[in-house]
Amino acid sequence: MLYNLAHFLRAHCSWIWTIFELVNAWLFVLRYAHKLSVVIAGNIVPLTVERIEALAQFFKRQPEDAFIYFRPHAFDVKTLHSLVRNKAFLAYLVIDDNGEIIGYFFLRCFFWGKCYRGYMTDYAHRRQGINRLMGIEATKIAQHLHLRMFGSIAPDNVASMKSAQTVNDIKIIETLRNGDYLVEYLPKS
Repeated sequence: MLYNLAHFLRAHCSWIWTIFELVNAWLFVLRYAHKLSVVIAGNIVPLTVERIEALAQFFKRQPEDAFIYFRPHAFDVKTLHSLVRNKAFLAYLVIDDNGEIIGYFFLRCFFWGKCYRGYMTDYAHRRQGINRLMGIEATKIAQHLHLRMFGSIAPDNVASMKSAQTVNDIKIIETLRNGDYLVEYLPKS
């Protein structure tokens, strides 16, 4: 229900969503700031203002089919700036040996102890374990912060479901109005 409400507010009442995001970020930092220094893999770096342009270019070079199932936010520089400023939006980049972005993942966190994850691997680096790496690191971060982690997976996006299942146990919570599954990502048992 909260998932549907959030999407409704973001789509139809953007000013309410903006206020909510400001309050949520403030409360999230109050609750979790002391835990935010998470150790992550060496080739993963947080998204910073200095890396926004490179991330925008990363999104531009992806083929259309990369966005069929992945539209969590707009991909322009202005939107990416607002995401970096949002302290409850934890975004990370996977960097190759040449300094090029080959993966992007985020946790959109809420002060009440939940987060929603999303990720995208560069089209030229698919099937090289990048999704698995991002899933492992996202799970580590969520566990470190004691956040329950959720996401949505389209039933016909078999690759995403299989990738998620290599890292997490998946619990389907409900089918959303658009047909996607709302899932909870649980640590592997």
